[in-house]
Amino acid sequence: MIMKDLSLERTRLKLQELQSDFLEDMEEKIQRVITDVIKEIGDSENDHKLFDDSKNCVDKMKPARDGALPDKEFLARSSLLTDLFAIKHIRTIYHIFVAILIILLLNTVIYDLADTGRPNFGFGLILWNFGEMKTVIWIWICMMAGTFSLYLFFHFFASNRHKVPEKNLEVWDKGWLAAFVLYLCVLLYWPLKSTLEHDLPPASSLIVLIEKIRLLMKSYAFVRSNTPKVLAYKPKDSNNDKEADSPCPGFSQFLYYIFVPTLVYRDSYPRTKMVRWRVVAWSFTEVVGIIFYVSFIFERLLKQQFENFGKSRVETKDLVVAIFNTMMPATLAMLCGFFCLLHSWLNAFAEMMCFADRMFYKDWWNSTSFSTYYRTWNVVVHDWLYTYIYKDFSEIVCPDDRITPKLMVFAVSAVFHEYILTFTFRYFYPVMLFMFGGAGVALTFVQRKGAGGNVFMWLSLCMGTGLFLSLYSMEWYARINCPQELSYWVDLVVPRSWTCNVGKRS
Repeated sequence: MIMKDLSLERTRLKLQELQSDFLEDMEEKIQRVITDVIKEIGDSENDHKLFDDSKNCVDKMKPARDGALPDKEFLARSSLLTDLFAIKHIRTIYHIFVAILIILLLNTVIYDLADTGRPNFGFGLILWNFGEMKTVIWIWICMMAGTFSLYLFFHFFASNRHKVPEKNLEVWDKGWLAAFVLYLCVLLYWPLKSTLEHDLPPASSLIVLIEKIRLLMKSYAFVRSNTPKVLAYKPKDSNNDKEADSPCPGFSQFLYYIFVPTLVYRDSYPRTKMVRWRVVAWSFTEVVGIIFYVSFIFERLLKQQFENFGKSRVETKDLVVAIFNTMMPATLAMLCGFFCLLHSWLNAFAEMMCFADRMFYKDWWNSTSFSTYYRTWNVVVHDWLYTYIYKDFSEIVCPDDRITPKLMVFAVSAVFHEYILTFTFRYFYPVMLFMFGGAGVALTFVQRKGAGGNVFMWLSLCMGTGLFLSLYSMEWYARINCPQELSYWVDLVVPRSWTCNVGKRS
C-alpha cells in the first residue's frame, strides 16, 4: 500500500513537472513570436524611412476657421499596405494571391493547349482591350496641351486683373469665368468624340475617359484654389521681385501638380529625399501582373458564364446560379483593381515625383458601415469631393446643412461613374447610377458596429459587385449575340438583354 502511494506521488510530481515545462515552453514561443513581429515593424520603419517626420496612416485636417470645415492636410506617410507588408505574417497574404495567379496561368495554359494546341497566356483578351494605343497617346497629348493652355490663360488673367479699371472688373471676371466653363465643356466633349470616332476598345476607352476626368478635376481644383488669391491680390510697389509677388503659382508648381498623385491643389507638398527606382520598377511590374491576373479571371471564371447569353432563352434559375457563381470571381477582380490603381500605380508615380503623402486609401476592409467604406476606399477622390463639393456647398451654397452637400457628393460621383461606364461599353445601363445614387445613399444610414457590421459590409460588397458584373456582362453579350431591332438612340438607352430572345427557346 505504501509503495503504491509513493508510485502515485512520483507520477503526480512527474505530470506537474511536464505541465510546468509545457507551459513555460508555450509562453516562450508566444513571447518569441510577439518579439519577432515588434522587431520586424521597428526594422521596417528604420530601413524604409524616407521622410523627415514619422507619421502614422491617419488622416489629418488643418484646424478650421470659425464656422468653416477643416482643410485637407498633407503629411509624409506611407501607404497602409506598404507598412503592413513589412510584417511577414501579413505579407503571406500577398504571396497567396501570387500563388493564385500562377494557378490561373497554369489553368489558362492547359486549357489553351487542349482547345487550340498552343497557349496564348491571355494575350488575346489583353491585346484586344488595349488596342489602338497610338490613338490613345495622341488624344492624351492633345488633352495635356489643352491643360497647359489653361495655365497660360489663367496666368494672364491673374497677372493683369489688377490693371483693369474697377468699373470693368465684373465684365472681366465673368468673361474669364465663361471661358473656363467653355474649356471644361471642350475637355468633356472632344476626347469623348475622338474615342467614339476611332471606336476604341474598352480598356483604351477607359484610359482616355479616366484621364480626361482626372485632368478636369485637377483643372477645376487649380482654378478654384487660386482664384480667391487673385481676387484678393494687391500689388506691392516696393517689391522688386515680380515673380514672387505674382498671384499666380509658377509653371513648375502647376506642372508638378498635374503629375503628382493627388487631386487637391497646394502650392507645395511634403517631399521624399530621393527616388527609389527599384520600388518604381516593382510597382509597374505589379500593374502588369494584375492586368494578366484580371485577364485570367475573365477568361477562366467569368466569360463562360455569359458568352452564350442571347443565343437562347435563359431560365430564371440558370440566371440566378450564374449571378451567384460570378460573385467570388467578381470580388477578386475588384480587389485586383483596387490594388492595381490605388496602391501600385499611385505609389509608382508618388515615388517618381518624390511625393511623400502616400495615403491613397485607408483600412476600408475593416469598415463596419458603408459611410466609412466610401470615405476610406478611395481617399484621392474622396478628398477632392470633400474639398470642392461638400465643403463649398456646406460653407457657401447651403450653410448649416449637411444633407444637401452629402447628396451632391453622391450625385456628382454617380454621374461621372456612369458617364465613364456608358461610353466605355457604348450603352447606357444605369446599374452604377442606381448603386451610388440609390442603394449607396441608403446604406450610409445603416449603422452597425463590431464584427456584424464588417460582415454585413463585405456581404453587401460581394453581392453587389457580383450583380453589377453579371448585369453588365449579360448586356455586353446580348449586344453581340442579338441583332439591333430599335433605332440607334433608343437602343443606346434601352437594355437589349431585357428583350433579347424573349419567348424563344433553343
